Amino acid sequence: MTSSTPALIFAFLVPVTLMAADPVPVTSVVEAVKVFRQGASVTRSATVALPAGISEVHFPVLSPYLDERTVQVEVSRGFTLHSVSATREFLSELPMPPAYMTLQDQIEKLEAAIRKDKAATEVLKEEEGLLLANRQVGGQQNGLNATQLEQVAQYFRTRLSAIKTDRIVVEERLGENGRQLDKLKKQQSELRQRLRPDNALTVVVRLQAQTAGKADLRITYLVRNAGWQSSYDLRVSDLTQPLGIESKGEVFNRTGEDWEQVRLTLSTGDPSRQHTTPALYPWWIDFLQPVMAYEKALRMEAGNVRGVPDAAAADMAAPEALAESSENLTTMEFAIRDAFTIPADGKPYTVLLEQRTAPAEYVHIAAPRVQPYAHLTATLRDFESYNLSSGKARIYYGQTFIGETWLDSRQSGDSLVLSLGADIGVAVSREKVKDKTSRNFFGNRVEESQGWVIRVRNNKTSPLRIRVLDQIPLSRQEDIKVEYETGPGASVSAETGVITWEYALSAGEQREDRFTYRVKYPKGKEIGW
Repeated sequence: MTSSTPALIFAFLVPVTLMAADPVPVTSVVEAVKVFRQGASVTRSATVALPAGISEVHFPVLSPYLDERTVQVEVSRGFTLHSVSATREFLSELPMPPAYMTLQDQIEKLEAAIRKDKAATEVLKEEEGLLLANRQVGGQQNGLNATQLEQVAQYFRTRLSAIKTDRIVVEERLGENGRQLDKLKKQQSELRQRLRPDNALTVVVRLQAQTAGKADLRITYLVRNAGWQSSYDLRVSDLTQPLGIESKGEVFNRTGEDWEQVRLTLSTGDPSRQHTTPALYPWWIDFLQPVMAYEKALRMEAGNVRGVPDAAAADMAAPEALAESSENLTTMEFAIRDAFTIPADGKPYTVLLEQRTAPAEYVHIAAPRVQPYAHLTATLRDFESYNLSSGKARIYYGQTFIGETWLDSRQSGDSLVLSLGADIGVAVSREKVKDKTSRNFFGNRVEESQGWVIRVRNNKTSPLRIRVLDQIPLSRQEDIKVEYETGPGASVSAETGVITWEYALSAGEQREDRFTYRVKYPKGKEIGW
């Protein structure tokens, strides 16, 4: 017995020394956020005093949209990281945003007012009942004289009238407050459902310390329900000056975690995007048999890749999308210089990224067959160097807002054409020329002619360059022949039938351009224009 006792004690001591003490909750702060087109990478930091041995550190009340697979932990020297995990806490709720708490205050005040009005209504009802129950005045033996009876009747009339009036006022107020309370509760419910789910996540970090001391911890993880999109302010001061471009990012945060005074970076990357290199597999074709077609349809419904044998389908399955440390090799990133705050209220917050001017070629474009006015455009050469991505753009002429457009950075070529909106300073008209419009018959053929005149006037105080577009009809039928005539300076596309004039107009100058087309087709048939 005596010889076996030390071994028995050792057997129990070994697991005890490896067990962690009670969980140590820490208060962490968000110090940096990298927002992607969809999702965000959040970095939190904390400092905690730990004893020697194994400790279990808890980062509680984190976003329920946290992707548990992406959690990374850094720990200061002297501590060894053992494991990282995450648990969902349904008894822990994320703190509610200020907007929610404001609604809660309004709801509580209305509920208190409604309770008081309901109590006042009960009191008035009781008083009215008391008066009505005591309508019989005087006794059976002793009646009231006329003066006393008139006084009593006057009292009853005055008091009952006041009671009923007060009840009407209180009941109307109860109805109005009830309707307002219902609106506030619906708005509060919408906010809670959209911004604050009923659960949170806790990240659990197990680590070991050789000696007692303070550990500096930093955790990084990806969250959903956040993102940003590009937007721009395009400023034109004068058609002889460069185009002003303000690049902005509109960031939204519905993660359940407020980002207060953080180092903010916007990235054009998307961690959820497929990051495997595309591959092509043999594409076999064969004669189609009815049974084979039926079996192929069943396979496609089951999720097999079209045209790939079942054995190869497993090889083509994409891996789960994870964040990549080399994402800056294929994306653009904008690190915001100053600390920035973005609450988790789901609203878009605008972040200024860059301000620049770019040499631009300004050209007005008019297509009077479609619209009776000219659009101002700006063409940027070598636009790839400007780090522009697609997004909405607000247009300003000087300090005046004149409209919105869409900046499409996916245009082919080395030039980017921006539409700056309609310019009312350029008058454009298109009229039919009567002596060039006719319908004649020649034997078994019909010839229809139409002539048009386009007038453009520069009502601005500065010169401009304009491109005027119109078109002639095209025929796919051998029996339909199209001929045309244009004035000087016009070019006609044989593929599209588009006629283009491009020229400069001085201030106050007007120009006319004419063209005519003739359509010949068999007699007895109609054509659609």
